[in-house]
Amino acid sequence: MGAIIDILTNSYNDFVAIMPQDLKMIPQLFLISMAIVFFSVLTWFIYNYLARRDLLKLNLSKYDKDEDAAEEKSIAILLYVLEFIIITPVVIFISFIVFAMFFIIFAKDLEVGTIMLICAALISAVRIISYFKEELSKELAKLIPLTLLAVIIATPGFFDIATTIGRISQIPLFFDSAFFYLLFIFIWEILLRVLFIFFLASGINPDEKDKPEKI
Repeated sequence: MGAIIDILTNSYNDFVAIMPQDLKMIPQLFLISMAIVFFSVLTWFIYNYLARRDLLKLNLSKYDKDEDAAEEKSIAILLYVLEFIIITPVVIFISFIVFAMFFIIFAKDLEVGTIMLICAALISAVRIISYFKEELSKELAKLIPLTLLAVIIATPGFFDIATTIGRISQIPLFFDSAFFYLLFIFIWEILLRVLFIFFLASGINPDEKDKPEKI
């Protein structure tokens, strides 16, 4: 890994060295712009998808055409488990991985373990609030990531190419404990869904907008 990092760093430095003095900032400007674009798209995804209570909105039950009531019920339960208990946690975990990867590379002052805790806490908070107030969840999903991005960009030496490439070598540390975060997300999403079903069964919709009183 160290040899690869040295090759990438030297290649970048050699490329910049042969450029005219007035254009030497172009590669760095391009890479920083791409990093901001990537993170903005990721924030948009979190804002528009992870902040929703029903993450995928697959409505898999529409494929159920069986006329037998008992079989229909069994298929509906299976599809519900597939959508909300299996697919949703996996999608959330993938988002967590991508989110954490960005900060591992660019948040140079933070340890990998700290970054994982911050990202997991943010995504967990977004998911919790989405079950009760989706509007608040969306605001949280938009505000915190963009604030973190602003802090990172304002950090001195934000984009030193050697340090940035060197941080990539720390990514394997993420996967040493990734399973435990997957397990946490899996269990947490199940608990949230069970609680939500319980509220619905009790005649309470936690995310139902307040209706104006009739005069």
